[in-house]
This record gives sequence, structure tokens and C-alpha cells, in this order.
Amino acid sequence: MQAPMWLLTSLLCLSLLLAHGYQKEIVGIMGENVTFPVQIDQKIVEITWKKNKNKVAEWEYPNKPTYFGHLGNRSVLMENGSLTIVNLEKDDAGIYELVYWDSVNEHQLNFKLVLDSLPKPEINCSTSDDELVLNCTANFQGSLTYTWKLSNNPHRYQNQELSIPLKNVDITTNATCIIKYSQTERSSEISLIQCLPEEKGDSYHKRHRRILISFLIVPVILLVILEFLRRKGIIKLGRKTAQNNSPVNGSGEHEQLYPGNSQQQSNSERDRALNENDMKDKQIVKNGVNQEEATQDAEGENGVHLDSSSNGAKEHLKA
Repeated sequence: MQAPMWLLTSLLCLSLLLAHGYQKEIVGIMGENVTFPVQIDQKIVEITWKKNKNKVAEWEYPNKPTYFGHLGNRSVLMENGSLTIVNLEKDDAGIYELVYWDSVNEHQLNFKLVLDSLPKPEINCSTSDDELVLNCTANFQGSLTYTWKLSNNPHRYQNQELSIPLKNVDITTNATCIIKYSQTERSSEISLIQCLPEEKGDSYHKRHRRILISFLIVPVILLVILEFLRRKGIIKLGRKTAQNNSPVNGSGEHEQLYPGNSQQQSNSERDRALNENDMKDKQIVKNGVNQEEATQDAEGENGVHLDSSSNGAKEHLKA
């Protein structure tokens, strides 16, 4: 009994798959590093990595790895069988083959390395009755991580799509979509006002314009009220001046407006008063001295007269 043709074809494909091993596609970015993921449960005694049938690295227990070709100084082979290529170049793309031996059998794993560049993401937006929906897309072969960031919100949202209630939309807010693969990031930004329908955008503009106008008008109104109260005499603004020392009543205003000169004049008047007092004291002392001298002179003259009189009297008695 012959087996059906489809069964023979399936068995042939299965045998080829087992012979060449499973081929997994790995996406790398130029200038970055890439590691071929390997999970082996058995103890490995020998490893050989090939690229397009050419040896890249080889290791045999317990020796150190040996590297070949242009990847010799940019590849790292680990004991678990994984191979890492650093600073990817254009020529690194291709088919990589891992052949390893445990203590009994030989095993084989195949990988396809594809190089790609991370594009700038595109942002699309739409509105429903009560929500604004933002969607971020990027044409890239690998699996990307999407993150949303709003300029008025420190929180980040890990999702490819972001929904915002329309009542919470601020037209001054910008939304940024960040995509990441491995260690590389790229981003795009959009203003939320661009996503709103024209009539809603106009209403938001009018509302914010009214707020801005109110902020400008309120200070002007306050200034007008303060000026009115000042003119009515209810409040007084500015520096107070002494009304009693006006130019009509004397030089008090001059002294009030120029306190430095007033102080100098006060000091001059004080010095002049002290000088006059000193002069008066000196005059009094001088007068006292003169009076004392006059008294002494008078007393001297009187003494002379007295002496003369006494002598005359004595001579008269003798006669």
C-alpha cells in the first residue's frame, strides 16, 4: 500500500527542517550590538559558529574561544553558546549557523540577521463624541516599544494608542510618541489643537482668548479704582510731604525735601551757637580780668594816697 503523496511531502519537509535546524530572524540596527539568543539545557563540550558557511568563532572545552574573519575583533562567544556582535556593520547581515556538541549528540541552530534603521514614527489622531485618540506607527521589522508623553503631564503611557477625554484636552499641550528598539530611540511630536475639529478648535481658542483678555483688563480696572480713590482722598498714594512747611509758610519744605542740607544747616547753626557761647565766655572772663585789674589799680592808688596822707599827718604832728 503506497502512502499518499502529501504525506511523503510533509515527511520530506520535516526531515529537511530537522537536518538544517530552525531558522529564527534577528533584526539588528547599524552601529548597535546584537546577541543571538541561545537556550541550551545540556552541557556543551564544543561550539562552532558560522556565517554563510564560514567560521566566525569556535570553542572547545576547556580551552578559550577562537575567532575568525572580519568578525574576529567584534564578536564575543559565551559558554552557553550565545554569540554577540558589537557595532553592527552592513556586511554583518546574513545566515548564521550554530553547531554544538554535548557529550553524546550534535545539534544545530540557524539564525537570519537582518539589518534595519529605526524610522521616525508617524502620529495619527481622530476624535469621537467624547475622546481624542492618538495612534503611533512605524515601518520597522522588529518588535517596538511605544511610549506616549504629554507636555503638561509628567506621567508616561506605555502603549501604541492613547485616548484623552475631550473635556481634558488642553490646546497648548503637545503629545510625543517615542519608539524604542534595543538601545535606539526615535520620537515625533504633535500639537493637540491639530487633532481637534475646526469648530471645536475655534471654541477652545475663544475660551483661552477670553481668559487672556481678562488677565489684561483686571489690572487696568484696579489701577482706575485706585486713582479714583486717591483723588477722592480716601487713600493716599506715593510719598507724604509736610503741608505745614510749604514755601508759603517758610523754608520748611526745602528742609523736608533736602534732609541732607537741613542737617548741614543745623550743624552750622549749632557750631555758630557754640562759637558765640565761647566768645561770650571769653568776653566775660576778659571783663572779669579787666575789672579785677581795675580794682587792683584802684586799690593801689588808694594805698598810695593813704600812705601819702599818713606821711603828711605825721610830718604835721612833728612840726
